[in-house]
Amino acid sequence: MTIVTFDVAVSGDNDLAMARHTLISITEKSSQSKAATVLALLASVCIAANAAELPREAATSHSRFLMGTICEVTIEGDAVSTEPAFEEIARVEQLISTWRDSSELSKLNRTGDEIVSAELYTLLERAMREARETGGAFNPLVGALLRIWKVRDDGAVPASAEIERTLPLLALDGPTLDSSTRRITLPRDVSIEEGGFGKGYALDRAASVLTSGGAQEFLIDFGGQLMVRSCAPIEVAIANPERRDEAALLLNLTEGSLSTSSGSEKQFVVDGERFSHIVDPRDGHALPPRGSVSVVSSSALEADSLSTAIYVLGPEAGLRWANEHEIAAIFIIPSTAGWDVLLSERATSGGFAPRAAGAEVTIKGTTR
Repeated sequence: MTIVTFDVAVSGDNDLAMARHTLISITEKSSQSKAATVLALLASVCIAANAAELPREAATSHSRFLMGTICEVTIEGDAVSTEPAFEEIARVEQLISTWRDSSELSKLNRTGDEIVSAELYTLLERAMREARETGGAFNPLVGALLRIWKVRDDGAVPASAEIERTLPLLALDGPTLDSSTRRITLPRDVSIEEGGFGKGYALDRAASVLTSGGAQEFLIDFGGQLMVRSCAPIEVAIANPERRDEAALLLNLTEGSLSTSSGSEKQFVVDGERFSHIVDPRDGHALPPRGSVSVVSSSALEADSLSTAIYVLGPEAGLRWANEHEIAAIFIIPSTAGWDVLLSERATSGGFAPRAAGAEVTIKGTTR
């Protein structure tokens, strides 16, 4: 993981112009079946056209290692502390991290039958609902598949018989969630993997805490997934899927979360065939690298889970699903000339103003 961070103080018009095009971070986001790289090019403060009439304040920015990655919180001014955001993410990590034996979710996975907290119940109920809505393209029960493909190690191709034995563990009708008691029961050998939604949920909670504490404008970069609150558009960039230190697409973001899934972060080759770390939960096979998918949503949890789901669905089915559900989705897919950009209808009408960041990038719009 590469992290490049700059603390920027804005004190004049020239400084403001520079700050709006300063590279704040280069990060890699890894989760359930996803890796995403987003380059954040942001304004450190939000200043209207009549800049001389508004106060100029330096941005406060701090970083912390949480949930296996770097989280950077930048807030306008210094009146509001960044610490509550980090504390909230740490609390969420203790609630849902499957890397922590002491977390509430780990306990549920061990016993398979627990009365859980209201927060965990609501979160898992929502994750299962998103899985059903995407037809299983996003699936929080995918952990068993990730293990047999060894995606957290060097990667391996399991035997077809092993895939067939594992797929029933991903059945969405397997877990039982009783809302009257908050009891969750998991079938034998079934576990819930938080990787595809956990960081998104933590981002939502951190943003809520900052807002409640009085922060009006902030940016959180959590391992590459962004959460923005700003009074004017911030220019952000989606990375080239193969050269992640280069921008492929620029867009404007005023409020919401940007999450990107890409198969390029971790790959392995078996018998001349290249595989990504992203596994299709519907048929149990690892997908080939094929560019990236970005989703912008007011909910970081939704952006997190749906960027994976729409990547799994692929350009044609993914765009159709995004349009049917009014999701702002952006595909960057390989072409003979470099990269083609495909946009859902919401991505063209949401004020994002997507524009190519390089000569090899062609925006095709809503059709291929």
